[in-house]
Parts: sequence; structure tokens; C-alpha cells
Amino acid sequence: MPHQIGSMPHQIPHGLIPNVGKPGIRTFRVPRWVTIIFLVAVSIAMAALVVFLSGRAYLRQQLTVPDIVSLVHRYDRGALSIDTLLATMAPEIVDVLFFMPWGALAFLAFDGGEQHRLRTYLLTLAVGVTFALGLVAWQSALPTRVTGWEDAGWNMLGCLAGAVCGHLRKRVRVRFE
Repeated sequence: MPHQIGSMPHQIPHGLIPNVGKPGIRTFRVPRWVTIIFLVAVSIAMAALVVFLSGRAYLRQQLTVPDIVSLVHRYDRGALSIDTLLATMAPEIVDVLFFMPWGALAFLAFDGGEQHRLRTYLLTLAVGVTFALGLVAWQSALPTRVTGWEDAGWNMLGCLAGAVCGHLRKRVRVRFE
């Protein structure tokens, strides 16, 4: 009779490793201080990127919310291609994406638990807007500006989106099969 794996847990056939192939969930706990170090590292990298881009990239007129609504309506009517829409909105999209990792890390670093979730969101947004405004103000000392005051609004949206991602990370577990 062939040997059945698992019929007798103390008798494992030679060459087989126990628990291999069995579904299991591993949870890695990252201490808050490590998250804070990542947040500081991302902040430094963001500032370094602004310095690097100064003199290479230039501030252009930002789209306003009515401009974006108008573009979307033109796209809906077929008067604008998706490529043109995305190319026109690229700086705003980049502003949002630029602050998403920062917002997620800040949310995870500031999180005080379920009963303090609103306070965590508010603190993340307040510190994120302060950081974004600080980056914009600091650029007056650089050769050319890369971002303007309007960018801080898009950065805040990216910070909020990142905070939502950080919150979802604490609430949702994704398992790939």
C-alpha cells in the first residue's frame, strides 16, 4: 500500500519537508519606529528629487478644477482623446502620485487605533499639507521652481489617497494564490 502523506504526522517520507505547500498566513509586524524611518527617508528623497529637478523641469500653469471638468466634458463628447486628456492632466496626476507613498507612511506612523482614526486622517493631512507647502516655499532658494502653490492642493489629494491606502492596508488582507 502506498504511503499517504499526512496519514501519520510523525512519519514523513524521506526528502519531504513538513508544511511545504500548505496554505498559511504569515504576518510581518513592522515596528512604528521603522515606519517613521521610512517616512523620513521618503521625505528626504522627495526633497532631493525637487532639488534634482530644479533647473531641469519648470513650473507651468496648473489646471484648475473647472478646467479639469471642462476637459472631462470634452472627452465625454468625443472632442478630446484619452491620450490628450492624460497628457494635459499629467502634472496634476504626478502631484497626486508623488504624495501617495508619503500619505500612506504618515498614516501608518500616526495611527492611534480604531477609536482615533479621524484624528489620524486629520493629522496626516495637516502634516502633509505643511510638508507640501514647505517644499513649495523652500524652492524660492533654488535656481528654478519645480512646483507652485497650486501643487500643494494636488499634493494634499495625494496625501489623502495615500492615507486611505494606509488605512486599507490595516483593514484588508490580500492573498495571492
